[in-house]
Amino acid sequence: MHDIHGTEKECYDRLRWYCHAIRETNPSSVAECEIDPVTSEFKRLFICFHACVVGFLTGCMPLIFLDETHIKNKYKGCILVTVSKDVNDDLFKIDYSVVDAENDANWKWFCCHLRSALISCQSILLNEFTFFSDRYPGIMKAVEQLFMGSHHSYYLRHLVDNFVKQVLRSYPKHNKKHWSSVFKKAAYAPSLQEHEQHINNIIYFMPLARGFIVQSHPQSWTNALFLDDRWGVMNDNIADCWNNWVKPARYLPIWLWWITYACRS
Repeated sequence: MHDIHGTEKECYDRLRWYCHAIRETNPSSVAECEIDPVTSEFKRLFICFHACVVGFLTGCMPLIFLDETHIKNKYKGCILVTVSKDVNDDLFKIDYSVVDAENDANWKWFCCHLRSALISCQSILLNEFTFFSDRYPGIMKAVEQLFMGSHHSYYLRHLVDNFVKQVLRSYPKHNKKHWSSVFKKAAYAPSLQEHEQHINNIIYFMPLARGFIVQSHPQSWTNALFLDDRWGVMNDNIADCWNNWVKPARYLPIWLWWITYACRS
């Protein structure tokens, strides 16, 4: 493989050429490769094809799913991505990035580029979109700062997992399956009255749940309190589809990963 594609280090060197080629052949697309000015080492990369932005704005639901997956090759790192759902409920990629690690700074950098790409395509209101994430702090901060007025929904599956770990663990005699089901019913409840009935039931039998529920921002995961249209989406199924889609390529050198990813677009 090294004889054909070069070493893993050489694969990273090709990314700058790749970004230049994208800008030359795909007008209005964004391709940026950031290099550490001191060490000359790769730091992060952002790719957003103009055609993907146009496709998202004209043919997809106004839903933006933020997700990540970790690179498993020699140099490690993390892939950040935004995807959406088209009118057939299929996966639609918007943009993607390779960064040295998942942290607040890289998520803000990534979302800043996403914001610029959306604005450059046409005059839009950034609060038109509903964002979905796993509540990673860096994502929450970036969306709040860069997409003011937009609504941010949290994946219910992640919340249920946290509920089990942070609340039910303190009540070992309680039936996890039953109380997880009650928590989900509170999330899906169409009316505030029904939602509060389930929440009050949880708190009555598990007083420690009160703090968890308040800190989880119920307005970001319950149907009764969410202020925008989530199009019936409560979980990260579409993000999981993307994760499963790219998982086999995470072990490849970065250049081969990009080729594989691009060819499967």
